Amino acid sequence: MDFPTTMFGAAYLGYVGGLFDEGFEAGFPAWLQETNEAMLLEYPFIAEINDEHIIGSAGHLYCIVPVDENATVAINRVQWNEKTQTDEVTEVLYRSESGEPVLLFANLDGIAHEADTQVFITDNNGNTCEWYPSLDATSHLAPCTSEAGDYLSFDFTEYAWYDIPSEFAGWLSDGWTGMTALGLAGSQSTGMGWITETMVEETGRYAYFSLRFYLEDETGGTVDLEWTYEDSDDIEEMWSGFWAIQTIPDGPSYVTLSLSLVGGNSYGVTDGPVYLCETYPLLISPSGTELLVGAGESGVCLPFMSQSTTACVLTQAAG
Repeated sequence: MDFPTTMFGAAYLGYVGGLFDEGFEAGFPAWLQETNEAMLLEYPFIAEINDEHIIGSAGHLYCIVPVDENATVAINRVQWNEKTQTDEVTEVLYRSESGEPVLLFANLDGIAHEADTQVFITDNNGNTCEWYPSLDATSHLAPCTSEAGDYLSFDFTEYAWYDIPSEFAGWLSDGWTGMTALGLAGSQSTGMGWITETMVEETGRYAYFSLRFYLEDETGGTVDLEWTYEDSDDIEEMWSGFWAIQTIPDGPSYVTLSLSLVGGNSYGVTDGPVYLCETYPLLISPSGTELLVGAGESGVCLPFMSQSTTACVLTQAAG
């Protein structure tokens, strides 16, 4: 039998342990927004799936979207029979002759690697695929494959979006991605600069900030940071040091900055050297010309940020 390349899309949404006893529709969007807001922003239709297409109320939650709008969908609970060495249907859960998206709770014993639910999808051409929702050894969605080994399912789970700071949700859904060392520092010996203008906390004065990265290899290099009040030609602070990057293409990359105050009007005002060492989550815009810097993991602020700053956008400097 000839199969199309893909018969359905599926996404793993996480484990729900009886959170919605008072009504799934009220609890689900709020739960997904709290646990994975970016996923909900990217695929808003998930929150619009109504009661008629929600199967179960607790367990590991999957979203299934047939490619054919006229597909027939059949979902059963199954149990392995040792004597017959087959999965036997223990409960008929869902039948539909139209291909609307469904939300399915499966793996009810809490172990996502053990399948207990059977999904049949039949398209308008009579092609049928059989899938058992579960996670594989890498905690990714188990695919649906044909006897020939062709993939019949498309996994649209955004794994890197789990457990990210909530302030990054909208940026990720708008196409922002994790930084690479080359994207952050460029390939030239002059490095790559990123600039922003903002008010310096407690002074009421605006200042220009410049953050310039120099590439040594794909893991990091050196970095300079300096800033000047907008009505002054004198550099207020000059910082210099090193940076190291952990690149995560589908989510925020993490850059650790180790900086020392080395010059400027503020240098020498305080007793002893001033150091800054912190890890910041970073995203790059689709155009590659804007850099989003999130709050430090330990609460240490860069000069252009404050304790109330959740994220700051810098623009690529000309030249």
